[in-house]
Amino acid sequence: MKCSCQKSTHQYLAAILVIIIIGALTLYAYNGEQDALKGATDRGMKATAGVMATQVHGYELANITPGNENAPEYLALVERLNTMRSMDDHILNAYILKVYPNKTAVFLVDDLMVQDPQGSARIGEVSTAPDQNVIFLALSGPTVSKQPYTTKYGSFISAYAPIDDSVADSTGNTAAVLAIDVSAQEYTKFTSQGTIILVTGLVAIVLALCAISWFGRKDDETKSG
Repeated sequence: MKCSCQKSTHQYLAAILVIIIIGALTLYAYNGEQDALKGATDRGMKATAGVMATQVHGYELANITPGNENAPEYLALVERLNTMRSMDDHILNAYILKVYPNKTAVFLVDDLMVQDPQGSARIGEVSTAPDQNVIFLALSGPTVSKQPYTTKYGSFISAYAPIDDSVADSTGNTAAVLAIDVSAQEYTKFTSQGTIILVTGLVAIVLALCAISWFGRKDDETKSG
């Protein structure tokens, strides 16, 4: 009886050890995969925003004022942003923000204005995205949202990049910030593709526990025989 109890205790401890080891390795692999996917996605979004920003000249934004939505210069920018955005099906919206020293950001151009005037931001509308610090940092270089956020327009992850005052003859100043939005749901789905790792880890734990139990029974049968 004592030997049987000791054996059961050993099997119990072995099972716990297996769960801890496999669980720890699975979580480590899962987190590593998550970080890699998020890092790659963020870099891609920042690169895209950065390239698009080079196609807008600072002087084109100088005369954009509230109520100017029908001006030819404004519509030309809307069309340009819309054309660039349409080259990537993952981008839902492209727009330009004027960023002030107090970190307030207001819309200058929204590429959805022609397609959806009622669902797009007007010139001078204050951005309610909680990304104020991220947008402000984009005055110096491309940035991306730290996490998904929600406004009246939907839930997004956004990337931002500075628009130079002049591409041809730059003075090193930023005229505005170009932004692109990606669906928060799509972003989360893409960066959470490590689910297979969790499933594999769970299967490994079940198989290991079954193996411990099977070998325990075989050992009992051998001794009783």
